[in-house]
Amino acid sequence: MGRFAPDPYRVNNAVRGPGDSLYKYLRAAIAEASEIRFLVAFVTESGARLLARPLREAADRGTPVTILTGTYLYNTEPYALEYLAEKVGPALKLRVYAETGRSFHPKAYFFTMPEDSEVFISSANLSWTALTTGVEWSYRLRRSLVPADYDMFAEEYQRLLTEHSFPVTKEFIREYWREWKEKNRNS
Repeated sequence: MGRFAPDPYRVNNAVRGPGDSLYKYLRAAIAEASEIRFLVAFVTESGARLLARPLREAADRGTPVTILTGTYLYNTEPYALEYLAEKVGPALKLRVYAETGRSFHPKAYFFTMPEDSEVFISSANLSWTALTTGVEWSYRLRRSLVPADYDMFAEEYQRLLTEHSFPVTKEFIREYWREWKEKNRNS
C-alpha cells in the first residue's frame, strides 16, 4: 500500500502526443539536468515562450544550455531567437546551422543527468503546438541502456555544433530579421 507509482515522465520512453506531450518530459528532464543541448530544425516564438523560464531556471543553477537551430526555409522566427537570448540569459549558447545547400531538419533533445544521459529523438520542433498538442512522436534513448547509439548521436551533435554552426549575435538577428521579412512578404 505504501508504494507510489513511478513518475511516468521518468519511466516511459515512447512519447506519442497529443495525449502524452513531449513538453512534460522535457520539463522533468530540464529540472534535473546538469547539461542541456537541443538540436531543432526551427524555433518559433511560441516554443521559446514555453521553455524560456525552465531553461532560465536551469541556467541559474549553473546548467549549461545549448540550442542549435536552423534557418532553412526561414521557419525559425527571429523574435524566438531574441526572446530566448533575453529570457534565458548569457548562459545560453545559441547557435545556427550554417552549411549551405543542405536541408537541416533534425530534432533531438539531450540531457546529461546526475545518474545517466538521455536524448529524445523526436519529430517535434521547438514550437508550442509540436511540444504540447500536436501529433508528434518521440523516443527517449538512455545512454546506460544503449551507450554506442547514444554516443553516436551525441558525437554528431558536437560535430554539427563545432564544424557547421555559428553563434547567434545581435548582428545575425538584425540581418536574419531582414531576410525573414522579405521571405515572408513573398509567401
